[in-house]
Amino acid sequence: MITKKVTTLTIPLFPYLRAGRRKPQETKRIRPEDALDLKEMLKEIRKSEVASFSVAGHHWSLASVFSSYSPDIHVMFLEASPNRYIPGPEIIPDREGEGLMKLWAATLELIAKRKTVATLHAGYNWSPRAWGREEEKTGFQSLPTKWHPHLWGWPAFGKLSSFARPIETSTLTPQERRLLGDNNYAKPFGVLIKKRMAETFSKGSLFYKLFPRRNWRIDGRGIYARFNLSVPQILRTPGFFSQVLKPLATMLEGIMCELTEVFTTIRCVDIDRILVATEKMCLKNLAILRATPVMRDEKAVRKIFIQSKYPTGLLESLWQPVWNRCHEKGDPADWWRKGFAYALIFKGPSRGGWGELRMMPGVYVGPGGVVEAEGCIIKRLEDKKFSEYEIRQKSKELQNMAEDLKELGFR
Repeated sequence: MITKKVTTLTIPLFPYLRAGRRKPQETKRIRPEDALDLKEMLKEIRKSEVASFSVAGHHWSLASVFSSYSPDIHVMFLEASPNRYIPGPEIIPDREGEGLMKLWAATLELIAKRKTVATLHAGYNWSPRAWGREEEKTGFQSLPTKWHPHLWGWPAFGKLSSFARPIETSTLTPQERRLLGDNNYAKPFGVLIKKRMAETFSKGSLFYKLFPRRNWRIDGRGIYARFNLSVPQILRTPGFFSQVLKPLATMLEGIMCELTEVFTTIRCVDIDRILVATEKMCLKNLAILRATPVMRDEKAVRKIFIQSKYPTGLLESLWQPVWNRCHEKGDPADWWRKGFAYALIFKGPSRGGWGELRMMPGVYVGPGGVVEAEGCIIKRLEDKKFSEYEIRQKSKELQNMAEDLKELGFR
């Protein structure tokens, strides 16, 4: 069940004003196809780069977000090498990942110091194999070739009258209602994730020390657990990336690939081989990325589900959207998102010693990501920007935050 009312966010566009410039550089909205050309994509993102940092010898960009989730601070981190394909945290070396967690934590602590911020958020969207006419329109991982985690702060919603308002869920579109829990796939998906976590992490692991088994819950938006540290504290925990986030991401990637190959003749390794060629500017076989998937025989699929002991209800919840996509029948809003997707988000109060980790599976094409995983709906604006005064003020605040990070020793 979803609540009777839901918070809907409508945030103006924020073109970042770089230091020393009189006006923001015109920024185009980057689409998935643009992400196939790493060099050109990064050139566009540099217009919004606030600062860059070396993490284990790799160049990571701190960038402002043009289509923001918040009227307050919202930034993203992105590895800015033009010859490095990074679909998610599962392929990042441990040392680099641990350094990145320290950078995340420090950034969130600076955001938390702002009097206007009530809650902290850090997370990412994942769907690097979602290529096709409908998949590339919107939703989940907008830059499929570059993992770009988002960090932001939200003021208390009661003080956001001009940006956020509660609306009746009865006024939402069917797709929006589905994202917020009116679906039949999130709970069996959550059961599968919980089962795989038990197979991936031992009882005495750092993962279960931070997220005890008894804390995990499943609802219409996936699986979540409360933890007894602030979000910056848990990110800064020694070994957090190598022993928690990376194996968790690897497990989730494995589930998405496995189910894709159970239902269709898609070979994820073939998709990955094409995408990794972006490192060498070798953009061949794009038709394979966007090809209509071929569905396997129903008896064969059902047999695999029984043999693999998948959770009850998972097959029934996934069969129809996958069939719709493979046969390109019916309303595209009811099509499967090729390769599946997920959103992973940490959230907690800006002043408090607790937080929550949530993982939301993505099954359908269309909008979706970390904001919806939080139980909110965000409306994208294409023509309304913050005022010139607000743009200058917000840009200066971002520049001050970058200077503070450098004073903390990040270079």
